[in-house]
Amino acid sequence: MEQYTFDLKNIFLGKDLPPLFFLEIIFRTVVMYLYTLFLIRMLGKRGVRQLTFFEFALIIALGSAVGDVMFYPDVPLLHGMAVITVVSIMQYAFSVITEKNRKIERVLESVPTRMICDGKLDLEAMHKERMSQNEVYSWLRDHDINHLGEVHRAYLEPSGSLSVIKFSKKKIRPGLLLIPREDPDFTAYDQDAPESGLYACWDCGNVIEQEQGKRLETCECGSKVWTIAAEGD
Repeated sequence: MEQYTFDLKNIFLGKDLPPLFFLEIIFRTVVMYLYTLFLIRMLGKRGVRQLTFFEFALIIALGSAVGDVMFYPDVPLLHGMAVITVVSIMQYAFSVITEKNRKIERVLESVPTRMICDGKLDLEAMHKERMSQNEVYSWLRDHDINHLGEVHRAYLEPSGSLSVIKFSKKKIRPGLLLIPREDPDFTAYDQDAPESGLYACWDCGNVIEQEQGKRLETCECGSKVWTIAAEGD
């Protein structure tokens, strides 16, 4: 067994590689960078928008092919250029196919998932997409939404972003205030209603009317935790 030695020369320069190899690395990097920019430009604006799962996989392959050629001396430039050319052609071809065929588009790019319907969270969809309540709330707060009663529909897009359709001002209803449970101002109730009014389910946002002193019922989603609903307007 070869004895290991802590050799700074090998660590920084590698074995049997002269210092002039740095010039080759610079040349390789410049060529691959410019060629990659050219291919991305050819893909058009659609190719550089937020990525779907399929496009994300292609970008990983593209990055690996470009990176290896930049600093591995035994990988020829033309081989790397061939790889990223094929990947780019595949991307373009699938873009054309998905544009013309709805079924293939659904397979390759997925479809939007409805996360909120008329002010209520779709817990089943959230579980399927492995989305936590706090993640959804964070996105909604980024859209300047204060409570769920403002939201008509919200969709998790294939790109991973959340798109929101708000109610018009006249149709906004009472809803669950979008504050984390860890907020010191958050107050939850699971027994009797402290006052008469509207209460929102903490888990799904369902809103019910309850009289003071009456026992808070179990929500249709199975939750027993309620909080006072935010006003619709």
